[in-house]
Amino acid sequence: MQRYPFVLSANLHGGELVVTYPFDMTRTYWKAQELTPTADDGVFRWLATVYATSNLAMAREERRPCHYDDFARSGNIINGANWHTVPGSMNDFSYLHTNCFEITVELSCDKFPHASELPAEWENNRESLLLYMEQVGAGRAGTRGS
Repeated sequence: MQRYPFVLSANLHGGELVVTYPFDMTRTYWKAQELTPTADDGVFRWLATVYATSNLAMAREERRPCHYDDFARSGNIINGANWHTVPGSMNDFSYLHTNCFEITVELSCDKFPHASELPAEWENNRESLLLYMEQVGAGRAGTRGS
């Protein structure tokens, strides 16, 4: 990533329905949860919102929380460290050491979906992934300091 000038990235996880954005590590080492916005918090919130609002599973009004957190109340996005701290995350590395804006997408309540469920998972995320990538052309990503 330091050799090639990526400006936008997403890492895909499972086990929840939420999009997280930097910073993922708390500033106060003993706190498990702490809001830690970057200087580009507005851009990250926009990118996360683009993904979350176009994701079929996240946008479904009748959906219930996967576990105990109800992310629907926050538009299915959250500052990473405000959910749980992740020291050395790829999101934070990308932001701090490259010119790449990266989010984490928790795709599904099921961490290990069965192969038969994968077509539905693709449909839930296809449009979100395309719209997210289009943000590079929209001038939203890679504009550090704006």
